[in-house]
Amino acid sequence: MARTHYYYKALRKTIIQFLDIFNDIRIARYESDGATIRKYLTVPLKFAPKQKVYHWLTSRKDDEVLPIMSVQLQSCEFAVDRQTNLHREITKTITTSAAEVTRFVNPVPYNFGFQLNVWSLYMVDVDQILEQALPYFKPHAFTRLSIPELEATVDIKVVFQSCTPDFNFEMADEDRRILLWNMDFQVQGYLFTPKVTTGAVEEVIAPLYVDDAQFDSRDTTSSFTSAASGGEVVWVKGLGYDDDAELLFKYEVFGT
Repeated sequence: MARTHYYYKALRKTIIQFLDIFNDIRIARYESDGATIRKYLTVPLKFAPKQKVYHWLTSRKDDEVLPIMSVQLQSCEFAVDRQTNLHREITKTITTSAAEVTRFVNPVPYNFGFQLNVWSLYMVDVDQILEQALPYFKPHAFTRLSIPELEATVDIKVVFQSCTPDFNFEMADEDRRILLWNMDFQVQGYLFTPKVTTGAVEEVIAPLYVDDAQFDSRDTTSSFTSAASGGEVVWVKGLGYDDDAELLFKYEVFGT
């Protein structure tokens, strides 16, 4: 578990990205001839439970509220089929001056279940909404999630699952008919563990042996004269004493 607080808003951004897919649906109001468009209406979209929206509609008794769409998050399940290497780290930032590396582990896949509810007084409104929404899912569509704190972006898949009517056939005489359609989606998103900043490797010494004799003398030390002014003597362990090792050392370290 995280020992320090972190919050990348990954779940909140996933909800917002899903809402944005249906945020610009418009319907047309027609004249009595059924062909002339009188005006266009943008369908409101709210993130609220179905019960809350129903109570709000029935208490207001305002026809202008409809049509309306509501979205609710219904489930959150670990997606074992999309799990990748749990130990692979993604390096994002390397600060040379401070010798630091910032990295985070592969994101953790989760499937989020969403239900989109379409409320209307007229079936023609429902027809227009469904016809503008469903063709973009074949049966899935993609949207992009950005995490600035990690300097990362991931593509999340939105999968259309079903669309069913939910009609109430038992109504009192004073009640009005409200059409309701439920659209179920699965959003294949990701959650993230906190990023980690560690020290960077500044120097790696890797002895090279060109033959068996050098390998056998790997515990010995050799002295070579530096190419820098002053003739500094450098002691190196594990290179042996032959001329090939001295040449290799000078090429790698001093560039001569």
